Amino acid sequence: MARFIEIAVTCPDRNTADRIAAEMISERLAACANISGPITSRYHWQGAVETAEEVTLLLKTRTEHFQAVCDAVRALHPYEVPAIVAAEISHVDRAYADWLRKETREPA
Repeated sequence: MARFIEIAVTCPDRNTADRIAAEMISERLAACANISGPITSRYHWQGAVETAEEVTLLLKTRTEHFQAVCDAVRALHPYEVPAIVAAEISHVDRAYADWLRKETREPA
């Protein structure tokens, strides 16, 4: 049985998130993309504390697609080190799981 994850990607703006979301859906690496924000992010970068306004992109997909999503996001993302983190979806409605499975490509 397929396992699923939700991948969070922090983007500098809505256009970047839209572009990544469109690619993930088009390539069937994700069944769904949610874009929210803006959010305020505070983080260490190159020895300084930074604050930035960003948006969050959430991608729902099969666990097996994590590395392919990471590779695609890095290719499309303007950050040197984009935040790409995943959480396993431990409980999912059966109908939604069937939809996720149907709308993502089979793992290689």
